[in-house]
Amino acid sequence: MTRIFFRPKALAGLGVAPRKYQLIINEAIRILEQGLFPPHTKKLEDSMDGYRTRVGRWRILFTLKSGEIEVVDIFLKKGKSDYKRRY
Repeated sequence: MTRIFFRPKALAGLGVAPRKYQLIINEAIRILEQGLFPPHTKKLEDSMDGYRTRVGRWRILFTLKSGEIEVVDIFLKKGKSDYKRRY
């Protein structure tokens, strides 16, 4: 199992998500914890270790370093510049 750490910003983002999406986001994080990538996961273009996964319009930004995952942010995507601004 992979260790997962959350930044406070990610926990706040999870808290404002509707309950329906909180459950789906938690499931995606459980998949990450098992060392797998959930569906709709992509590597961020300008980052060496940054990834994002999509849950509807919600996004989970995370980094993968030496077997540990840090969830950077969980947010509702509104435009293309969201990734650079939040990462």
